[in-house]
Amino acid sequence: MELTGLDLRFPAVLTVGLLVAVVATAAVVRHLSRRSARATSAVANSSALTALPEYRRALRTHRIRMAVLAASAVLLGGAALVGAARPLDTTIERPETRNRDIMLCLDISGSMAAYDAELVSTFKRLVTRFEGERIGLVIFNSSAATVFPLTDDYDFINEELDVAGRALAGEPDLESFFAGTFNGRGTSLIGDGLATCVSSFDRVDTQRPRSLVFATDNHLAGRPIIDVVEAGELAKAKGVRVYGLNPEEDGVDREAVEMRQVVEGTAGRYFAMSDTSAIGGIVDAVQAQEAALIDSSARALQTDNPGVPIALAGLGLVGVVGASRRWRS
Repeated sequence: MELTGLDLRFPAVLTVGLLVAVVATAAVVRHLSRRSARATSAVANSSALTALPEYRRALRTHRIRMAVLAASAVLLGGAALVGAARPLDTTIERPETRNRDIMLCLDISGSMAAYDAELVSTFKRLVTRFEGERIGLVIFNSSAATVFPLTDDYDFINEELDVAGRALAGEPDLESFFAGTFNGRGTSLIGDGLATCVSSFDRVDTQRPRSLVFATDNHLAGRPIIDVVEAGELAKAKGVRVYGLNPEEDGVDREAVEMRQVVEGTAGRYFAMSDTSAIGGIVDAVQAQEAALIDSSARALQTDNPGVPIALAGLGLVGVVGASRRWRS
């Protein structure tokens, strides 16, 4: 954060205020001098009186009071005008954000129908554990479709996940949610889906931790362009860590073994959905990756700062009152 100083109006206002205060002070001093002159009478042979130490001390005190009165009046008038002009502090703020990206990748094929709504609920719980990371969602069957790209707008993310949960629960008005997921050869093309999710990460020219939460039972039912092993190699080449979440994992299933090998080959981890530690395990694993902080776009913030002029005006008022009391007596 960088402070750039008071608003550009400040010097001009200060100059005008000082000029007005000087004129006002001169008028006051002139008025007091005239009153003093009218109150005096000519006295012959007064040199002996003016030579007295008491007279000289009184004259010196008078001059000091006049100087204090003049300076206090200038300070009071100038500070009051400056305060009335509302001086501003301009602050340049550069907020820092995390540069970690997380893609949610959901298999919506027929074999996953019984689990998809629960998986979306799991995704929602995952999202609540992150702060500042960009998150996106891709769904796939015979082809993949992006539900929303990487974003850090968490209100929008939660709204989209709510819609996804209702669509996957069978709400008839949300059939359009599945548009773009039936354009391939067959169904449940796991490798093609994973490859699309991996390719959905943007800003490929920057160093950013990239994680992919991959929810599927790995039951292939068609002819994919790229198989799941090749998609895992693509993820590894692009520096994407895949975290597998399998709703049907039973420990001996061949597809489950293959999926575990693929995700662990990317330096990720594999979880069964029945594992109560899966949510915490995925979050901890993702957050364990180093995420450097980066500066976002700078923005200027302007705030009123009348404190100093008000304090100076108060000081000037005290000086005027104190220096004027002798005149009133």
